[in-house]
Amino acid sequence: MGSRFSFILLPALALCTLLVGESTLARQGEAENSLPGVVIETLGRGTVEEESGEELVLLRVTIEPGASIPASDAPRAALVVLEEGRVGVQLERAAVEAGLTLVGGSGSVALSPGTETILTPGDAISTGKGARLALRNAGDSEAILLLAAVAGAGDSLFAASSHDASETFSVVTFACPERVTLATLETNVCEPSAEPLAQWSLASEQFDAPLGTDEATVSGATTTWGGLPSGTYFVDLTAESFAPGYGEYFIPSSNQVTRQDERTTRIYFDASRSRESINAYVFAVDPAAP
Repeated sequence: MGSRFSFILLPALALCTLLVGESTLARQGEAENSLPGVVIETLGRGTVEEESGEELVLLRVTIEPGASIPASDAPRAALVVLEEGRVGVQLERAAVEAGLTLVGGSGSVALSPGTETILTPGDAISTGKGARLALRNAGDSEAILLLAAVAGAGDSLFAASSHDASETFSVVTFACPERVTLATLETNVCEPSAEPLAQWSLASEQFDAPLGTDEATVSGATTTWGGLPSGTYFVDLTAESFAPGYGEYFIPSSNQVTRQDERTTRIYFDASRSRESINAYVFAVDPAAP
């Protein structure tokens, strides 16, 4: 395991903001607990470039059962290796690729945005700048990750969220090209739209009434509801109507995301995560269709 990690560590440029919190970089041998159920330990560090003060840091991260590491608002390139346990990883931004190298495999494959992939010991994840990775313990025992990072001396390794994301939920709309259907969908061909393309509503037993776009903030492709109750519960995301030329959507399913009917998807919401968002891929309507 050690030699494998040394191999992939060499080309690492940065891992900075996969992990979210407000603490500063721990000194060698120290541990910190900036996320519930997550312990971050600095195994070693050394100077990369004296002029810039950049340091190469090797971290061990322990995630307890039920705990998770939310996707960062501003991640950089990352290398992650699972040492023990089982971890679910989800790429939340389709425009940036993330490579998965399975233990014993040759080469890597791209992660599918919006779909959770379960890692087993020895599996590795590498991402480019701008990727958003969310990690959670998917097993019944603790999971241990090894992570590589380059950070400026004294800089915070963990970037705080720019908003009170523990109380927000967002849906990001991706427009799929004409003639792309659910049967032929490849999510990397869909791009964030200039507008949501659907009027979304959000419902839950935790709300007195469904929340529509009047209660949301709409910015480009993203619709965001704030001030949601704390805790863990299900929300029902519904496409009430579509923009002209569009008439169907797809959200990748998982054990926490299920389609209820042709316009509603049920999503498990965890307010303890620093950011809760979902990608919706919206299909163009064929004008020749009956």
